[in-house]
Amino acid sequence: MSHVREIAQEFKKGMGVLAEALPQTIPAMANFMGAAAKDGALTYREKELVAIGVALYTRCPECITVHCQKALEAGCSRAEILEAAGMAMVFGGGPVLAASATLLLQCLEEFAQNK
Repeated sequence: MSHVREIAQEFKKGMGVLAEALPQTIPAMANFMGAAAKDGALTYREKELVAIGVALYTRCPECITVHCQKALEAGCSRAEILEAAGMAMVFGGGPVLAASATLLLQCLEEFAQNK
């Protein structure tokens, strides 16, 4: 299993454990995230591009991995995801560049294989 798939799998597993331990908190958080991601003035696809930028800016490996996978599943192209990364670099500089040059590119390579 690839490194990025392991990150995604561990995140999903951990969320399950937390949902059992915090039965009111985690489902409420999941509902909130789902509501925020629904189509509105921005489409779900566009919101995933925003999420890529924020995930890179905060340098959250789990967020980068999950949202890269979701963006590809939503129909975002590699070029669109990389442009979102470029905007995150404007605000986050070198650390965002580093996360983009490593984890984001690994995610794009791994998850694009499913398309």
